[in-house]
Amino acid sequence: MDNEKPEVERNMSAESDLPQPETEVISPAPATERTPKAKSSLALRLVVLITFVIAVLACVGSGYLYWQLQLQSQQTSSMATSMQQALQAPENELRQLAQQLQQSQQASANQQTTIEALQQSDQQLQSKIATLAQRHPNHWLAAEAEYLVRIAGRKLWLEKDPQTAVGLLQAADERIAAMQEPSLVPLRKALAQDIANVQDIKTVDIAGTVFTLDGIIGKLDKMPLHQLGQHEQTADENSQQMSDSVSDWKSNLAKTWKALTEDFFTIRKINTDITPLLSPKQEWYLEENIRNKLLQAQLALYQYNALNYRQSITMARKWIQQYYDLEDEHTQEVLQALQALVNLTLDPINVQQFQCSAQLKQLVTYGKLVPATEAEQ
Repeated sequence: MDNEKPEVERNMSAESDLPQPETEVISPAPATERTPKAKSSLALRLVVLITFVIAVLACVGSGYLYWQLQLQSQQTSSMATSMQQALQAPENELRQLAQQLQQSQQASANQQTTIEALQQSDQQLQSKIATLAQRHPNHWLAAEAEYLVRIAGRKLWLEKDPQTAVGLLQAADERIAAMQEPSLVPLRKALAQDIANVQDIKTVDIAGTVFTLDGIIGKLDKMPLHQLGQHEQTADENSQQMSDSVSDWKSNLAKTWKALTEDFFTIRKINTDITPLLSPKQEWYLEENIRNKLLQAQLALYQYNALNYRQSITMARKWIQQYYDLEDEHTQEVLQALQALVNLTLDPINVQQFQCSAQLKQLVTYGKLVPATEAEQ
């Protein structure tokens, strides 16, 4: 069999060496149809891929452009803000300078007004000095007399002190008399009339009366209250004391029997009004009410209110007579002092103004007494 293989190979090689007829190789028809379709699908894919790449690049480019535009807008806004701030700073400075200029102008206007007022007051002062320099020295006495009359009015109407007011009016009359001018006789007559009117007011020692009321207020806590049947009980106890003599055994026996019977029944005769006993709190209120009435009397003295003064003294005296022991020494002293004070008379001050005030004002202003028509003008 080994020998047969070479022969076959030789035959096959011999056959291959023989010329063979030309034959057309025709590819199958389906193969020729699939090749253009594959090419067209590949081209379509390439076109889609290129389109996608272009779209991606367009999106990236647009995003980049948008980002650049945002950066440029931010830079533009920051530049505009900085430029606005740079422009606003000089404007603020100009506004501040304008305000400072306005304030300085206002201050200079105020200073000018102050300077004008000072100049005007200086002119008035110079005119007054010139007027005073031309006046007679007696005008100083007239000014002093006018001041004394004003003080006398305050003493009379505010402090209710007629005595001091009379002394001040007399001192003013002495100043007018020292001027030794016959033309001032009407002024001295008016001063004399004012002095007489004030002297007609009945003077009262207000300070002494107030001190007396203070002494009475200090004695209120020393006065004992009235106790029902206190004195009768003391007299009965003195009459019922038994003697040591043996011969008085009958009276001692009677006193003993009377003491035994009085332990069961007590009969007293009372000729005055019965006043109920007061509690400690009521006693305190009673004392404070009496003290308040006496203080009201002091205030009425300073006000020259005669009605209020008498009512306060009368009410305090009534309460003392009703609730305090009338046989006590301190109570009797207080009642006597209140009786003396209740008769005190307070005359009202009828003087409304001084007749010399208008003439003194004329003398100080014009240096002389002028008629009423000239004074009105």
